[in-house]
Amino acid sequence: MKAKSRMTLSAVPRHPAVTVALHWGTAAALAVSVSAMFVRDALEDRFWRQLLLEVHRQLGLLVLIAVGVRIALRLTGGLANHASDMTRLLRWAAHAGHAALYALLVALPLEGWALTSAHGISLSLLGLVHLPALLGADSELADTLADYHVLAAWCLLGFVSVHAGAAMWHHYVRRDAVLAAMLPRPPWRSHPQH
Repeated sequence: MKAKSRMTLSAVPRHPAVTVALHWGTAAALAVSVSAMFVRDALEDRFWRQLLLEVHRQLGLLVLIAVGVRIALRLTGGLANHASDMTRLLRWAAHAGHAALYALLVALPLEGWALTSAHGISLSLLGLVHLPALLGADSELADTLADYHVLAAWCLLGFVSVHAGAAMWHHYVRRDAVLAAMLPRPPWRSHPQH
């Protein structure tokens, strides 16, 4: 029975490779970005603190771009529904959870951009594209935005935790293909065997 379940999951249609790459790329960027800030808080060396802050900012901008692309892809092509038999309430909760995740993934980098502007610091994407200031320099506003940025980050962590828990529930309790469809395809399985 277990072998049959595994075979079924390995045979499920995967989401498009770009969607899978953006999903896991966003997750990795968030993990590194948050880790950079925790490490930064533990350091006193000015050079490393500044470098880690810049890594955090650049990853935030890349997340903003990736989420914009993901939203565009979702609106134009949608995703295959691998749990069509769920109740209306659970489907609504899943859609609401995804909407909240996307909203936070857009709001958090924008808030960081505004915070950088309020500190009077110019921002560029990977040192190549100069970005306009979203706000004028204002140290009091910067302090307020910093508090909101941290709060939004904790909210995002909460939603990501629920999202991961829901994926595990789909995989281990419902035994549907929701998680399997978003997993990267191992290179040795990228071509069907004849």
